[in-house]
Amino acid sequence: MTLENGPIGAFPDAPTLRGLKHVEELQRVLQQGYKAYVLFVAQSAQMQVGTIHRQMQPALYDAFKQGLTKGLQVLCYNCLITPQSIQLLKEIPFDLDAPFIDPNARIGGS
Repeated sequence: MTLENGPIGAFPDAPTLRGLKHVEELQRVLQQGYKAYVLFVAQSAQMQVGTIHRQMQPALYDAFKQGLTKGLQVLCYNCLITPQSIQLLKEIPFDLDAPFIDPNARIGGS
């Protein structure tokens, strides 16, 4: 997870058909009685909550929402990145409905 705005990190930063396919596959695994997890590494120590970028890919948001109702577990950790290492710091909440505003979106359509 690299896209951030303040303390909120969001996935994806670009549409991902592969990501959508994986979440849909995890839903099938859950229906078979297995546990299923998604792990996000929020690549900034400042990120304090992770979410799905609903405006970037509504279908991925919907897939996560459906998966969560079926038991999908989402883990999210922030980290400290230096030129020499990546260090996980702590687990942060994953909130599907966290209010994310894309910092790259143009205001006013120009």
